[in-house]
Amino acid sequence: MRIHPYLIQNPAYDLPFFMNEFVEDLRKHFQVFEDQNQAVKMAAYMKNIAPFIGISSVPRKKVYKEWKATLQKDLGFNERWELVFLLWEQEEREYQYVAVDWINSWNIKTLHIEDLNNLKTIIQSKSWWDTIDLLASTFLGKLLVKFPEIKSELIENWSETNNFWLHRSTLIFQLKYKKKTDLDLLSQQICRFKSNKEFFIQKAIGWSLREVSKWNPEWVKNEVEIQELRGLAKREASKYL
Repeated sequence: MRIHPYLIQNPAYDLPFFMNEFVEDLRKHFQVFEDQNQAVKMAAYMKNIAPFIGISSVPRKKVYKEWKATLQKDLGFNERWELVFLLWEQEEREYQYVAVDWINSWNIKTLHIEDLNNLKTIIQSKSWWDTIDLLASTFLGKLLVKFPEIKSELIENWSETNNFWLHRSTLIFQLKYKKKTDLDLLSQQICRFKSNKEFFIQKAIGWSLREVSKWNPEWVKNEVEIQELRGLAKREASKYL
């Protein structure tokens, strides 16, 4: 029986469950829509970070919905993450898209604080904006709503790493919070990373401010000025001002 190495190394887990049958079932559904010409175009658009099967969004979402309906409703913590890791290990990018859609669908009542460690693992694996942005703005945002007591420690921990995808996540996890956005925390993170010229960091700074500008434009105007934002971050932040 094959067990994901992360589950072996983590002593907090009980015996995991083998979930390969669900991956194989998904593979069979995907094969119906395989399109090599489309796959080449999709891979090129994503800077060839991974090969694609060539399934466009609409049929992929339909396959995902049908596949999700076959899953047991009472999958436990270990079972869910074993399946996520198996999907993450698949070569083609569509499997990671299914994993992200499924993770983001988990009911907040079923979430565990330990989900954060596993989320951190997949954010740092096969990293690109197409998965990171959805995971950060939905799942991470949801987890930190449920477990606000660890928010400050987690943000500090992720910010001190050398992984800019984790940094980006700390900037955009509040995108869906709207008026519940912690503006002090957002300002702190912008100040921390504004000198980082990495495109995805500057884009995240601007994006986070742009969302706030929809309901608090004056705060965003002041923030852009106080932080002395320039270039991409300022352009993105000022889009609706």
